[in-house]
Amino acid sequence: MQAMVSLFTVLATQHGDEFAPFRCNAQTLERLVRYFEDVVTENRLHALVLEGRSLNHDDQLETERLKKLSSHARHVYLFSETATTQAAWIAEPPAKLSLVDEGDTAVGEPEPFILVLDPRFCGLLVSQALPEDGSHHIKTFEMMWTFDLNVVFTAIEYLMAKIIGAKPDERVRLETLLNAATPHTVSLKMAFSLTTKLAILMQRQNELEMATNRISYVISNTLEIENVLQTAIEEIGNALKAKRAALVLWQEKTQTFEGKDIYKSETDTEKRGATAKGYQTYSFYQPERKYKSGAVVLPTGALNVVQEAADQSVNPGALEIPIAHHNKTMGKLLVEDDTPGRIWESEEILMAKTISDQLAVAISHARLFRQLELQAISDPLTGLFNHRYFQLSLEREIKLADRTGEPLSLILLDLDDLKKINDSHGHLIGDAALHNIARIMQQTVREIDICARYGGEEFVVILPRTNREAGVSVAERLREAIAAKPLPKIGQVTASIGVASYPVCAANKKELIDHADQAMYLAKSAGKNRVCIIRSQNHLA
Repeated sequence: MQAMVSLFTVLATQHGDEFAPFRCNAQTLERLVRYFEDVVTENRLHALVLEGRSLNHDDQLETERLKKLSSHARHVYLFSETATTQAAWIAEPPAKLSLVDEGDTAVGEPEPFILVLDPRFCGLLVSQALPEDGSHHIKTFEMMWTFDLNVVFTAIEYLMAKIIGAKPDERVRLETLLNAATPHTVSLKMAFSLTTKLAILMQRQNELEMATNRISYVISNTLEIENVLQTAIEEIGNALKAKRAALVLWQEKTQTFEGKDIYKSETDTEKRGATAKGYQTYSFYQPERKYKSGAVVLPTGALNVVQEAADQSVNPGALEIPIAHHNKTMGKLLVEDDTPGRIWESEEILMAKTISDQLAVAISHARLFRQLELQAISDPLTGLFNHRYFQLSLEREIKLADRTGEPLSLILLDLDDLKKINDSHGHLIGDAALHNIARIMQQTVREIDICARYGGEEFVVILPRTNREAGVSVAERLREAIAAKPLPKIGQVTASIGVASYPVCAANKKELIDHADQAMYLAKSAGKNRVCIIRSQNHLA
């Protein structure tokens, strides 16, 4: 059956030499079809228009679009898979509009095409859907346009057969329309103007696709999520020619902002923004483009920025897209531009949504990787680093101390009488005591210090850039903090602590650990709840 062969295939077969198809997405293709319609309405062409597409179920927009086209055209034939039922909402169908219901003869959804025939102009746009490869959810098409009369008349013959097959009584009117609309001269001005618009749109689509591909490349080649997110937001800001773009992430399972810092694009001439404690925001800012609020993201206003962007009455140039994975929202992608009359085109929205979907997967994978990585280096009971991570960190810090010439101290801490606690109160209470010591350690030392569980009731703290005296001071603060916080059912808990320093007390990692261990056992044998140190490689105190 002829209807089972697409118009695109017919033309490619008969006019292969004239065919030079381009690839585009559905949103771009819809705009291209509208550009052909604009040629009719803007130039008031008394043209015959044959068009095929799926109606978008927006009653008001479809009615206005079809009525506007029909009011100028000589006649419009609209092909659709269920044209009759979908057009039932048109209260008063235009007299110059004929709906061609392809019904069961259609191959899936109609592949959009439009043919315009007028005594001063002829043009054709035809497309063919590409098979989905499973790599993304964006429907793509091969598309070509032409003003060649030979190609146009091949298309007319094909479409006449379909119209007459569906509506036999249309034969006479269709032949009359074709005779009246046959081009006598072709307006090069109209053809050139339309070609320019089509070329600009295709170039724009190419820019958006290139930005999307660059982001996809970064996502597929690194697990450093900060780099991925910053690259993505800068690519989005540039590609959409936006004033500002921001990506805000929630903490997992909450709607609280995640992280500590703002990552943003700045110029040498103008640096703006502030450290946003408690938020993880990646932003792109173009200072040369005037922005009416002048704000980037402030610590107390990040959520307000999200809400303002969503309110089109506050900022009509704002675009907000949720970042969600498996129906769980992780954050929001915000794009803002205050250019007068700024309207986000469908392909721009599609690009933002596509990147949002990719980022959602990347963030989910990065969080899972981070969780697995953390589990590999953490002690499950206390949450501190485990013994393996301690050994690697101490080796790294000793090498750093050798390069910088700065001292390094090591604290080895042992919880006093843990066996008695377990025997008297049970292991759950003993575990609570260990967890309490871990929490006190984290609260007492610096951020650069490394706390780890050495094994059993023993803990270690690596103190970079810390000499022996400062290490003893830290150890004393730890001992006092532990003893000053009695636990329920147990009462006071104490710890014996040994301190050793590199390089004054040890020549290598093994000696440093051994000497801290000896100092700790000296503290235990001297009565517990005290700090002992190694003064030199051969002297305990």
